[in-house]
Amino acid sequence: MRNPLLFMLCLLIGLIFFFEKDVHGQSLSEWLVYFQSEKGYSLFMEKYGDRVKDQEKGKQWVVKALFTKEEIDEIQKLSIVSKVEPNYQKSLASSIFNDPFFSQQWGINKIDILSVAPEFHERNILLGKQIATSQGAMAYEGQPLHTLSFSILSEEEMKLSRLSVTVDHVEGLWTLKVMDENGNVLAQNSGNLSTLDVLLPKNKTYKALQIDIQTNRWEKLPVITNMTAVNHVLVAVIDTGAALHKDFCGNVLHSLGKDYVHPGRLALDDHGHGTHVTGIIAACANNHEGIVGTAGFAPVDVVPFKVLDREGTGGDFEIAKAVNDAVSMGADVINLSLAGKGKTLVLEQAVQNAIQHHVVVVAAAGNWGSSLQDVYPASYPGVIAVAAVDENNQIVPYSDYGWKLDISAPGENILSTYINNEYRTLSGTSMATPFVSSVAALLKATDPRLDDIQIRKRLFESAEDIQEKGYDIHSGYGVVQAAKAIHLPYSEAVDWLTIKSGQPISFSEQQLLGISKGLIGKDVYVFIDDQLVEKRNVEDRLLSFALPNVPSARNEKKLTVVGADHAGEVAAFDERWVNSTSSASASFSDVPPSFWAYEEIQTAYREKWINGFTDHTFRPNALLTRRHAVMMMNRLFQWRPQQIRSPFLDTPLTLAGAVPIYAAYGQRVVKGYDDGHFYPERFVTRAQMAVMLARALKLSENSFSGTPYAFKDMEGNFAYYAVQQLADKGIVTKQPYFRPNEFLTRAQFAAMLARTYQYMLNKK
Repeated sequence: MRNPLLFMLCLLIGLIFFFEKDVHGQSLSEWLVYFQSEKGYSLFMEKYGDRVKDQEKGKQWVVKALFTKEEIDEIQKLSIVSKVEPNYQKSLASSIFNDPFFSQQWGINKIDILSVAPEFHERNILLGKQIATSQGAMAYEGQPLHTLSFSILSEEEMKLSRLSVTVDHVEGLWTLKVMDENGNVLAQNSGNLSTLDVLLPKNKTYKALQIDIQTNRWEKLPVITNMTAVNHVLVAVIDTGAALHKDFCGNVLHSLGKDYVHPGRLALDDHGHGTHVTGIIAACANNHEGIVGTAGFAPVDVVPFKVLDREGTGGDFEIAKAVNDAVSMGADVINLSLAGKGKTLVLEQAVQNAIQHHVVVVAAAGNWGSSLQDVYPASYPGVIAVAAVDENNQIVPYSDYGWKLDISAPGENILSTYINNEYRTLSGTSMATPFVSSVAALLKATDPRLDDIQIRKRLFESAEDIQEKGYDIHSGYGVVQAAKAIHLPYSEAVDWLTIKSGQPISFSEQQLLGISKGLIGKDVYVFIDDQLVEKRNVEDRLLSFALPNVPSARNEKKLTVVGADHAGEVAAFDERWVNSTSSASASFSDVPPSFWAYEEIQTAYREKWINGFTDHTFRPNALLTRRHAVMMMNRLFQWRPQQIRSPFLDTPLTLAGAVPIYAAYGQRVVKGYDDGHFYPERFVTRAQMAVMLARALKLSENSFSGTPYAFKDMEGNFAYYAVQQLADKGIVTKQPYFRPNEFLTRAQFAAMLARTYQYMLNKK
């Protein structure tokens, strides 16, 4: 060949083609390929231009391209290529936060804050807006303002929650007044701090604001050194107050705090506890100072309320006043890192007032290492009670426990701000509580539509399970997880405020159900063991129920709540078991240990797929009805219904098992008959069950790619492929005859469910 260069390129193409076949599926990496001349670069681009992502033409010709390791080994042998290098990746030498003590804040990592921190940004909405004074107008860019009366003008509507003004000096009391364009006072605040804050009415927007600053006989008029307007979530920290700390930014609103120990004073901390709690939430991020607050990088404000004295004690009356004042102030979250024995009506009513106003109330479980049955405010209905874990996700020994507990968070050796501009490491459920409050605030900042019921449900559903499977009385639903909670899809919510999963309940007592505000005017349905016990139109966010004691073969009962609109579309769903017993084995009088499916039936009972009958029999050889089959499958697969209206003519909502049938229909597991009926009491054939299980497992019922088993009675049967799929997975046994037209017994189906469960576990 006359052109050796062309020959080399052709050879390379063949080698690459061969390699791509051999290395199919290998990952591509970025490589830098250098050339000695423009001609070599051009020849390369003709053949591999689709692999090239960028190029640089300077002293050398170099491209950034994607190749496998085997491909690049051949490319670097080409005479036109002078050098090949990996495109080495670099990252910041520091972490996402530059706060010097950040590396000691193990709790930040434990609740997965770092992965969501970049999603939040604080901004001063006033930047770029027009400032109009008697001397003229200018764009505000943070410059000093030598005027005490002016207007803020915006071409676009401004949605604001808070406005703050800082002056260069203070000679005494001064007042910040904010008015709308018509001169109506929106908010005002007086004090002798250099920064005064005002909270603006929620859910309003403004194109113009009038600002008026009043001083009383000051020798020198102040200069405005900073002015900030934001739309932030508001957290009330009801504690020992908060000190003025170098690591607090403008997001700790001292000028709005209240002191109930010494009325009329600022809510300044003379103990240290409240400053520590406040820092866990709001310490300034990326200020090269101290620590970073769990929500200190986000649009979150904190107002301190001092109800505990320098000894760390205070009464329910003062705490209740602070809770009510926080609600009136417009708080989205209330943090109560305090606990004690005894219940009072005044504090209970204050907490209920907060919940009625959609405020998330978070409280410490207490540090006595005993039951929190009589510990308040954590035990009031609707309060999120928080336990403490250490760095190894172990519940600390002193953390209180019980059915009132909801969730856990880091609480051992937590570094945070302290009085006198110090930092201290403290431990306790008091430290765990602000981690949960912070995540609640981040949820609200992410989606302002979320109310307290939606937020608590997200917190619980996304928590990291650390002890017994599901809820337990020591860790609650698990350790709070910020990223998982934030990234859950939006939905309405229902949540029992007085019932946890597994909790023993008295059916004579009233139980409280929380309803998210989007369900007001819609319907709520309550089921026990898939039997409808009550339907109610939602007129209030808190509904009280006296649950009936539905007869059952087992002590445990499945409690299901469905929220739906009047067209039957499901908007919210909750399911939990109550009255769980410690016994994990069934005692059916007609299933002795020698019975062929004894172990499978025990598994089905332990996993709550079967109940049996009230006479303590299972009736293993009885034929299985379509209704019971779907109910058992639904308990394994845990389908949620999409509709609360029946897709069939013969499955009304009053039918026990109706909702599982609706859910199975929504999953396309059951289809019913051509005449519009489901025929719930008909028996199920083995072929029909094979098809339903294949659909439930998302296996093809129309093809099978493996080696088929030679069942002698399946050729041409509608369930042929479904049976082959299940046989391949070990769910049906490989015997000469499958007997597709025989009716299935209850024992046979329990065995099939147990094998299905094992297959699902192995697949995970």
